[in-house]
Amino acid sequence: MRVPLLKPRPIRLSDHRDDLAALEASGQFSNFGPINTAFETRLRDEMFGGEGACLTACNATVALLLAIKEAVYFGRRRGRYALVPSFTFAATAHAAAWCGLTPLLYDIEPETWLPSGEAERRLLDRHGDEVAVIVTYATFGNCLDLDGYADLAARTGVGVVVDAAASLGARDAGGHGFGRGAPMSVVYSMHATKTFATSEGAVIYSADTERIVRLRQMENFGFDSARAAEMPGLNAKLAEVPALQALRKLDEIDGVVRRRGELYALYRSLLPDFTFQRQTGSRAVHQFVPALLPEGAGVDRARFVQRMKEMEVGLGTYFSPHLAEQPYFKDISVVDELPVTARIAPRIVALPLYDTMEEAELRYVCESAQACLR
Repeated sequence: MRVPLLKPRPIRLSDHRDDLAALEASGQFSNFGPINTAFETRLRDEMFGGEGACLTACNATVALLLAIKEAVYFGRRRGRYALVPSFTFAATAHAAAWCGLTPLLYDIEPETWLPSGEAERRLLDRHGDEVAVIVTYATFGNCLDLDGYADLAARTGVGVVVDAAASLGARDAGGHGFGRGAPMSVVYSMHATKTFATSEGAVIYSADTERIVRLRQMENFGFDSARAAEMPGLNAKLAEVPALQALRKLDEIDGVVRRRGELYALYRSLLPDFTFQRQTGSRAVHQFVPALLPEGAGVDRARFVQRMKEMEVGLGTYFSPHLAEQPYFKDISVVDELPVTARIAPRIVALPLYDTMEEAELRYVCESAQACLR
């Protein structure tokens, strides 16, 4: 590909040989080691203003599973449903299903592509205590109204978990790190393809430090100080090598996010016929550039993607098919009305974006897209 969809750029471990040597000399390679602890502390202080606590995990899917289990096991509801937007990645619903819950798939908002608050309220009214948890999604790193979810949880007792996979480094409308002050679990991915790229890993943040203490115990087999399991548990700890990658990525993330934001803005100016997501925060973390093909222009998306491929431009189609269209989730889920999802999913494409992208590459993508439309 002349311009691939993504070019993962985690830090180069070969540039940090002294750190690796110190890691080896310590003899501690996992189990909440000193590098991991340093990263959790710095992340809390630098992104979340020193409020609450951070917990790393081996990957974001397992982190979601833990967060959902904690919200239900220690929560006020024992229902059978997890509200999950249909316009999200499979991991969100998989995590709920692994916790023994039935995904109840619902719609999104037409401009922000965030989960529909109206649908959430309606489904809570309809199903009552059968809804154990809402697993909401910060779509493509867009910022959710976390105060609204906190109020909803306090009023109804429903558990809330935020899938913020692509959001590490985003800032809300007030300029704070997205998630800061949230009492629920907010789960971020540090997969190699994310903007905050390591090899594999995740972070759970909450302003509720007791929640993080419980999750840390669950992440270590549910062990108490006597190494006896006293709650649900598994092994979800982050090893020291990816923790080192995360610690060093933290050094450069502001510059990375700023540069990606500049490229995103250029896309919007060069593709006026495309529809872009309405942003709700003061700084987004763009993993790629999701956009809708022009409506009513008779553009066949499959043909458009194929033509772009022939012009050596890599595209994605996240999240299409959406969850309710995927065979496994069709079989195990209950599906609400999805009119907005049904309109957006068939038109969406993901345009290339990466740290080292040159403006000339971006302009080639836009020129190719315009040619394909013609």
